[in-house]
Amino acid sequence: MEEREINQPAIFRYLFESLPVGVAYLDRDCRVALANPAFTSITGREMEEINRTENPPFGDREARSRILDILNSANSSSFEHICTRPDGERVHLRTWVHPLSSCHIVAQIICMDITKEEEKEAMLRSSHRTLEKLVSDRTSELKSKNEEMEWLLYTISHDLRAPLLTISGFLGFLKEDMRTGDTRRIEDDLRVIETAVNSINAMLEDTLKISRIGRILGSRERVPFADIVNEALTLTREKLVSRGVEVVVDADLPEVYASRIRAVEVLVNLIDNSVKYMGDQRKPQIHIGCKRNGEVVFYVRDNGIGIDPKHHSNVFRLFYKIDSRSEGTGSGLAIVKKIIETHSGRVWIESEPGKGCTVLFTLPVASREKSTDQR
Repeated sequence: MEEREINQPAIFRYLFESLPVGVAYLDRDCRVALANPAFTSITGREMEEINRTENPPFGDREARSRILDILNSANSSSFEHICTRPDGERVHLRTWVHPLSSCHIVAQIICMDITKEEEKEAMLRSSHRTLEKLVSDRTSELKSKNEEMEWLLYTISHDLRAPLLTISGFLGFLKEDMRTGDTRRIEDDLRVIETAVNSINAMLEDTLKISRIGRILGSRERVPFADIVNEALTLTREKLVSRGVEVVVDADLPEVYASRIRAVEVLVNLIDNSVKYMGDQRKPQIHIGCKRNGEVVFYVRDNGIGIDPKHHSNVFRLFYKIDSRSEGTGSGLAIVKKIIETHSGRVWIESEPGKGCTVLFTLPVASREKSTDQR
């Protein structure tokens, strides 16, 4: 079919060829009889190629099917689709189909490249999703912080009550003993009050320490876990030697990606705990190592008095002490748990009375891609 069969005036041809949107006319075989330059530019095909294409006007079977459906309905309609150009570029098109009643021409096709608009919308949708996630994460973080603050306040108010009651009670005794002039009992009263004050001070120090861990984690770096072990053993050497503890350390420990100072603090607390609860073990031993079963799990195992399973869920609570007479504030394992969880790890224990205790935990194992300047 020749272009002159459409019989359009010169002004129509000028407008037709200068339109910024693609316009084409289909014959009864659904082939392109006429197309303007914008149409060939959008589809990436010249008229000769369009006429040779098996599924004109876009070389797209799905688009051809949609066009035929609209023609069969005899109602104008539009749809969006992807057109793959001969050079492989994919463009997002919005195509309008207007059925015509001419004996030669059955439809007018108008198509517009909306790729950039779709990309902008996709970017906006992506930004919206990112913003929603940031808000959700921040809300979750704030909720977690609030819950942590409530927990700290409850713990402080609950656990400080005992030494405060002691101070209050012995202040009464002190007044009475001062009234009677009993010097020996005055000294005893002051000693008990001093012990209670020191206890409160230690508990407050540990509370501040655990509250700072999440905020002041320290820079993370690739560090051999063996170096962390050696530093912790140096810091606890006096206790280990005085108690005669044999320490066994696995070879071939991996590198971790962690705050070195905090990781050392974890091991120091665990070693201190092991030494503290060795009981009357004649050959005390601590074994530090890791096992690999799908993930790397580090552990500190001792052959001390062990922990009854009924205490397992409580030992990581701040100020929790199995034996109220034991030294310290009972915050060591709570600090360990806080540091490990701040590294997105987990910590738990395996123990039975008289069979020692194993504290297991995970830390991010350093990958080759991670650099030392990341935090």
